[in-house]
Amino acid sequence: MKVILDSAVFINADSFPFLEKNEYVMPSACEAEVREKVAKMRLETALAQHPHFTITDPCMASLQSAQRIAREHGDERLSYADEQILALALESVDRKESVRVYTDDYSLQNLLKWKKIPFSGIQQKGIRNAKSFGTKR
Repeated sequence: MKVILDSAVFINADSFPFLEKNEYVMPSACEAEVREKVAKMRLETALAQHPHFTITDPCMASLQSAQRIAREHGDERLSYADEQILALALESVDRKESVRVYTDDYSLQNLLKWKKIPFSGIQQKGIRNAKSFGTKR
């Protein structure tokens, strides 16, 4: 399974269970969000200890699709890092890979729910129902 990690995995959690059977990715914009000393140390340790964990960015076409989806659902609150996460998830779905996103960001969870992409919260339970904020064009 492809597991896509938000920066909150290292900022908000003391530990995260890396399983050898999974592939873990985090976009570079999320890596840049990890600035606090302890969180940065957690991230660096995870990258060093888990060979199936990499910093990976989506292709431009996937990023543009993620931005379009956010606009269509009227969600203008996504950060660039969140757009990268959604784009990586869309790439995985397009490749018919099993995928799960770990994030506490409710706006991102909302869009993942709309696209039927599995996600889990880190410190938060996560949303139950997706909401549309209207079509923006």
